[in-house]
Amino acid sequence: MNTRRMILAGMTGVAAVAGLGFPALAETDDFAEGTFVLGPKDAPITVTEFASMTCSHCGHFSLTTFPEVKKQFIDTGKIRFVFRDFPLDGIALRASMLVRCAGADKAEALVEMLFRTQASWTQAADPIAALKQTLRLAGLGDAKADACLADEALKMAVIQSRYGAEKDYEIKSTPSFVIGKTKVSGALTLEEFTKFLKDNGLKD
Repeated sequence: MNTRRMILAGMTGVAAVAGLGFPALAETDDFAEGTFVLGPKDAPITVTEFASMTCSHCGHFSLTTFPEVKKQFIDTGKIRFVFRDFPLDGIALRASMLVRCAGADKAEALVEMLFRTQASWTQAADPIAALKQTLRLAGLGDAKADACLADEALKMAVIQSRYGAEKDYEIKSTPSFVIGKTKVSGALTLEEFTKFLKDNGLKD
């Protein structure tokens, strides 16, 4: 079984399509670069984070380090930051799908909200129902959420985000960060993140 099919087979609710050998799928225009993108297009450095919505280390980075990264490096135009989906399981896959259904303009805020409430919905008896309840507060009603979760093309687009990361950057864990072809993994502290930037061209 090749890597792509192993990804599919390992995700709850996706195993049924594992043998289809589907072609590479283009992202929709709104999410072609990432689930959300911050910072100017002409920033000297672009950092891409690959994260899973069920990854506690991703949540830790998002809630502790990322606010300072945004303040010090994104808002000042020093870097462009791209957040990409790398779902580790079926629940993470569906969380990413629901974020995308809410729209690109809400993606950053919803990712933060889901990381902030991660312990609650991931440990619920029915995590998908808990996810829907959480996102209902953000205006994603049940009818739209159900239609979203039934959207096979959307499901494959999120899976493609992970497959592409494995193929292009050999990503194996989350969170992982890439600048060019250089990568580092783990819930980086601000000091570690800053060093990663400086090692890859950030000027004082």
